[in-house]
Amino acid sequence: MSAVVRAQLDADDSRRAPAFDKQTENRIRSCAERPKSCPVLAPQYQDLTGDGKAELIVGIEGADHSMAIWVYRLKGGVVDRILNTAGTPLAVDVTEGKLIMREPTQTPGYEIRTVFGWEPHSQVMEMQATEYDWQSPVATPSPERKP
Repeated sequence: MSAVVRAQLDADDSRRAPAFDKQTENRIRSCAERPKSCPVLAPQYQDLTGDGKAELIVGIEGADHSMAIWVYRLKGGVVDRILNTAGTPLAVDVTEGKLIMREPTQTPGYEIRTVFGWEPHSQVMEMQATEYDWQSPVATPSPERKP
């Protein structure tokens, strides 16, 4: 998993499109030496494409309580990123082959629920729905989520 994340960082650097600030990138690259400060969360494996094979789901904590969610699949011996999204999630769940991210809003009592699903024609996961859900204002954590 760490090799996949480092390879993605290298690819992003070569395109001059870094995904993270330098401090976060340095922390990612030093995960093996300093695992306690590693911003890469434990990988999850779920079938998101419906092909019966589990895809790799990686969460990486960035600056300002943000999190990048990257999903990869292996097809024909090639690792391919099929989802690249970011936010400040309260939770990320997989249900019925959909990746669902819940995030706080600035409006007390409301959360954003974003659903990503596999699109066979484009061969990537795409946003399929964004909804604003009412939650009890007491139950909704502040956007200042602590990792």
